[in-house]
Amino acid sequence: MAASEIQKVCVKLALDAPGRLNADPVLEIFGRWRAEEGEELMDLADYAHLAEGPLVVLVGHRYNLAIDTTGGRPGIQYCSKKGLAGSPADRFAAVLKATLAKSRRLLAEPGFPPGVRPRPGQLDIVLNDRLSLPNDDEADREIRPALSSSLDLLYGSANYALTRDADSTRRLAYRVEAGAAGLTLDSLLARLA
Repeated sequence: MAASEIQKVCVKLALDAPGRLNADPVLEIFGRWRAEEGEELMDLADYAHLAEGPLVVLVGHRYNLAIDTTGGRPGIQYCSKKGLAGSPADRFAAVLKATLAKSRRLLAEPGFPPGVRPRPGQLDIVLNDRLSLPNDDEADREIRPALSSSLDLLYGSANYALTRDADSTRRLAYRVEAGAAGLTLDSLLARLA
């Protein structure tokens, strides 16, 4: 698969959360969102009984949105499924923008669990296609320039660390750590506008 064909990209925005996240308010919020016109949302899944992983998933034709605790790191995860266009860097930028926009909206909901705050400088990015993009050096060489280009727009060149998951049995994945001083979801969205 060429980088120019990527569609299945997941971005998880890290959260600071006091204790375990309560899934019930998120289920209520996602239930309202599911009824809205134009988003092509199909289902809502409750996995709050799991110790780790997705707690609540809003399932759509073009994307899924979840509260996820995989790896013991709570976050809001946006996963594109289809509909990305443009250059590989444009595709990554589109998923980053959608993640930030949906996160900002979710965090602003009156019923969202109190005390939860975004960590704008921490992202996990996963390419959700093991067959076409295995977690190896060749796929990394193909993907990294486009991903770095979109992260340069978001954080500024050399203002972040991009680390690939070294476990070749897992999906091609990266962790992004950027200096968080002064970063907000609004300021990051403005950089991608």
